[in-house]
Amino acid sequence: MEPECRSITLVIIPAIRASVAEQMQKKYRYKQAEIARKLGIVQVAVSKYLNGKYSREVSRVKEYITRHGLETEIAEGIARNEDEKSINSRVDALCGRIAKELSLK
Repeated sequence: MEPECRSITLVIIPAIRASVAEQMQKKYRYKQAEIARKLGIVQVAVSKYLNGKYSREVSRVKEYITRHGLETEIAEGIARNEDEKSINSRVDALCGRIAKELSLK
C-alpha cells in the first residue's frame, strides 16, 4: 500500500499543476515564466507540464481533472491574484477529492 502523501506528492500535485498551467496558458495567455512564478515552480517544470512530459499516472489524473473542469477555480483564482492562502485551500480540497474519488490513498 502506498501512503496517501506519496500519491499526493508524486501524482496529484503534478497533475493539478499541469492542468492549471495548461489553462493559464490557453485561457489567460500567460507565458511559461509567468506561470512558473505564479505556481511557485521553475519554468522547466512548466515546460514539461505543457508538453505532456510526465508519468502515465499523472496523465490519468490530469485527464480526470480537465474532464471535470476541476482546475478552473484554481486557475481563475490565480488569474484574479487571489491570496495564496485561498489558492492553497482550493488545492488542498482538490487533492483530497481526487485521492478519494480515484482511490489513490
